[in-house]
Amino acid sequence: MRVVRDILLFLAALYAGFILFMPKLQGYYYLEKFLNQKGVVIGNEEFKERVASLEIMHPVIYFQGQDLARVSKVKVTPLLFVNSLEADSLEFLNIAKQFLNVDIASLKAKETILKPFIIKIDAQGSFGKAKGEVDLKNRKIHIDIIEEKNIKPIKRFLKKGKKGWYYESKF
Repeated sequence: MRVVRDILLFLAALYAGFILFMPKLQGYYYLEKFLNQKGVVIGNEEFKERVASLEIMHPVIYFQGQDLARVSKVKVTPLLFVNSLEADSLEFLNIAKQFLNVDIASLKAKETILKPFIIKIDAQGSFGKAKGEVDLKNRKIHIDIIEEKNIKPIKRFLKKGKKGWYYESKF
């Protein structure tokens, strides 16, 4: 019994050490390099590296030279078994604002080791509340509008279903 306890204690300490000493900022730079190959540039960011997370303050997202969106704060928490991303005050800019005239107050995305190809999404903004998922394996996005407020700016992208409005797309 003592051997099992010692093994579990060792594994817990190893996990905690891995999370504590994980190079979060280097992971961000790797992602930034990958996105740069796709034409997406993230600029004007400031970093705060925490014990178990990385906070990115005031990033501006550019796509092919055009500023697309500005975010107040992004918090990335890579915990291996459960990874999450939280974004506050996402504001679309210029051409994206003409295309999607909505503001997103909060966006949360979560991925777990039990379903590694599914990313759960919760969003709240000027359109109301939305929940959905991104299926990376089947390359599909499905988002349900749970509590609608002002969906008029995005209504052309939505479909009406039995449970209400939803967005569905393949990528």
